[in-house]
Amino acid sequence: MSEKLKETNTKKICFATGILHGHFTGNVEIIKELASLGYDVTCYVTEEFADRLNGIPVKKTVYSADVSEIAKKLPPTAPFFAINSFMVGKATDVLITLLHNDRTDYDYYVFDGFFDVTEMNKVLQLDPSKFVIAYPAFVLTDENQLDEKRTIGLQQTNQKYNIHLHDFVGLLFMPNKFKKLIHTSRLFHVRPEDTDETCYFLGPNIENRAFDENFAFRKDENKKLLYISLGTIFGKDLTFYHRCIEAFKDSEEYQVLVSVGKFVDIQESFKEIPKNFSIYNYVPQTQVLSYTDVFITHAGFNSTSEAMTSGVPMVLVPQAVDQFDVARLVQKLDAGIILNKRETDITADIIRNAVKEAYDTRDSLKENMQKITDSFEETRKNRKALYSEIFC
Repeated sequence: MSEKLKETNTKKICFATGILHGHFTGNVEIIKELASLGYDVTCYVTEEFADRLNGIPVKKTVYSADVSEIAKKLPPTAPFFAINSFMVGKATDVLITLLHNDRTDYDYYVFDGFFDVTEMNKVLQLDPSKFVIAYPAFVLTDENQLDEKRTIGLQQTNQKYNIHLHDFVGLLFMPNKFKKLIHTSRLFHVRPEDTDETCYFLGPNIENRAFDENFAFRKDENKKLLYISLGTIFGKDLTFYHRCIEAFKDSEEYQVLVSVGKFVDIQESFKEIPKNFSIYNYVPQTQVLSYTDVFITHAGFNSTSEAMTSGVPMVLVPQAVDQFDVARLVQKLDAGIILNKRETDITADIIRNAVKEAYDTRDSLKENMQKITDSFEETRKNRKALYSEIFC
């Protein structure tokens, strides 16, 4: 990096990163690129993800969005989004305090899309023309994403500051005037023709993490590998996992690796695990996808992008929010098989047949996935020019 280039990019950028895995992952590469281009970047990052910024020349303010004590008090019937709601509420509260006390004269503020910057700014009183929003996937949707029940964890922060934080998922799809960093391409976006001049397509970040030598799983070279994951948030669908077990238990064709997320007690939830199954709370996904034959996924944007980049045939089983949009878009582009739980009861037979279809049509699926990933690469080539335009 030349000194001259660095001198032209001395803008000070404050980056409030995502507090959930999928949101944070999309931000890492952008932060690294901005720092390498000479921008002066300060990151507000939760304790969970702080180490993933190690080695990047940025300033870090690390804070806690831990709500484990609240989680212990939630009833078993609490909706899956309750923990996330309290996390967003706490993170918003802490960020308001930290940013209010930060006297740095930033040129721009980049906020993860879950932060309701309009409401936060009623307290912060910053120049809104400096705001940029980082989106984990789409800025449009074909789903009704508004759900006031998701504001359950925001109420304490609302009362403290006399503001009205909106449903953080619905917020992603509400119109706003801010510049938007969108982690996809025009090809892989819902109704790209309806996006406007505030939308900057950057392409996704497929994070190449270090090889996890501590991950004990080993692939059986005599069998195909079926990898199943419903993601870090929606991984509690035990009925679905048990139907997968019913579909593939003792299979001579498939070895099955399942990631159930951190909220599932494996010993309690799976009394008998077939010998061809391995079940973990955490799986290094990008590492595993490199040798996966078929991937059953919840159609989260990051997981879907990682699978397409790895050329892995997918069976998409969307669970909530924009995952239905992602799955339908993959299906529209003939790049995967979709099972929609809103339209059919996903039985063991249906799962087995979908996996067979994905594997049998793998060549055509890979060809169409390649068209999408090519669009990602083309979009990513424009990043440097777009940064100059966004942070002008």
